[in-house]
Amino acid sequence: MITARLSRTLSAAILLGLLAVAPAWAKQPEIPLPDDARVARLGQTMRVNGNDVVVRTFTTKEATEDVVNFYRDEWGELNGEPGYTIMNLKEPWVLITRIEDDYLMTVQVRPTADDGTEGLLGISRLPDRRRPPKLGEGFPTVGDSEILNEVVSHDPGQSGRTMWLRNKHDLRTNIDFYRDRYQSQGWALDIDRSVGGMMHVIAARKGRNRVNLVLSEIKNGSQIVVNEVTHELL
Repeated sequence: MITARLSRTLSAAILLGLLAVAPAWAKQPEIPLPDDARVARLGQTMRVNGNDVVVRTFTTKEATEDVVNFYRDEWGELNGEPGYTIMNLKEPWVLITRIEDDYLMTVQVRPTADDGTEGLLGISRLPDRRRPPKLGEGFPTVGDSEILNEVVSHDPGQSGRTMWLRNKHDLRTNIDFYRDRYQSQGWALDIDRSVGGMMHVIAARKGRNRVNLVLSEIKNGSQIVVNEVTHELL
């Protein structure tokens, strides 16, 4: 069974994969599937960097390794270049991405308890670099922060936004900024702690709103992954 937690993990896949642009729109390609795959639409809508994304779930009796090899065969080359990338996400997830014409296709898979595979299929137009989207509306940022990606989703009973941003300020400056910002605006901090000295987690709530921030140190600055959720009912 595909769970809500599974559907939300597509955000991470898109954040990692949606890093390229293309100049012109073409006919939307189809994502190939193993012969026995069972596919369903998610009960949610999603926008990535201002573009609508079609999201589907799928299951197959084939082992995850065989599914990955299936996409290696299907997407072997594109215009003489490797036609895909494979990335190991947080165990046990594997992400396969392909850019074809002006579309990004993602397949994110993991094993099931019965040695089959479950996963998510995502397809979206790449952003037009001539008209870059305005990302992060209403979200507080430190100085010269750059919002790299934004995923907005609407599920029954709640809406959410996931963002990935970075800036040239050190980790302590970012931690102090967000802690002070949320506390001064009446948010309660449920989590405010360091993880290994190079990462910090802040979880805050106010009324129907929740926000989780994972702040980490990178070369020449910091990066922040933000997850905001607004519940329709208290």
